[in-house]
Order: sequence, then C-alpha cells, then structure tokens
Amino acid sequence: MTVSFADKKELQNDGDVLSAHAQWEINYWHQHASRVESNAREDLTGIRKDVKVTEVKVYNDKGAQMSSYLIELAAKDGVFVLSVSPAKKDVNPLVKELVSSFKLVPRNLDAEEAKRLSSEAKTQR
Repeated sequence: MTVSFADKKELQNDGDVLSAHAQWEINYWHQHASRVESNAREDLTGIRKDVKVTEVKVYNDKGAQMSSYLIELAAKDGVFVLSVSPAKKDVNPLVKELVSSFKLVPRNLDAEEAKRLSSEAKTQR
C-alpha cells in the first residue's frame, strides 16, 4: 500500500478533483504499460461523494498483470490517495472497510482526540 497526496493545482481541474486524479493515474499507466484497464468501483464507496475507488489493471508486453485499487479522498487542497495492490484476489472487503473508516480532520489532533476519534470509528462499524 502506498499513500500520496496530489495537489489540485497539479491536476489542472477546477471541478471534480477525484475524477481528474483517476484520469491522471490512468494516463500515466498508458505511457508505461502495454495495456491498461480501469473501472470505477462505486460499489465500494457507498453513498460518499468525497471518496472515489478506481480499480486499475496494468499489463506488460508479455501479458503479466498488476492490479491496484486507487482509493481517493477529496481534501480542500487536493486528493489523498491510497494505492492498494492486493496479493490475493478478494480485496473488496478490505477496500470497503478502508473507505468507510476515512475521516478527514482539518486540524491538528492531540493524542487524546486522535484516540477518541479512533474509538468512535471502531464503534460505528
């Protein structure tokens, strides 16, 4: 799993930063792979509009495949991205759990508040 942040200025899109980032990733892989397939996974995001999940399959010239799930969380200044490349096929439950646990907090947290928010998130599952 990798975590990154894409500044909305870099995405050059005033509207939907989540879709803009997903398209940027897909364009990147088109330049570096023989074939690329992508699929928006709305079944994994539920009703949230601040999160997007895109499944990306990349193939090399020998037909070997690498799959990853881009989990994108919209923020004020851009997009936080978790990229999950599963070792096993059934990664959907893990991705769904990650998506449901996201909570963007626009301020610094002290240790006690972080602990309280973590406990609240666990009881809501």
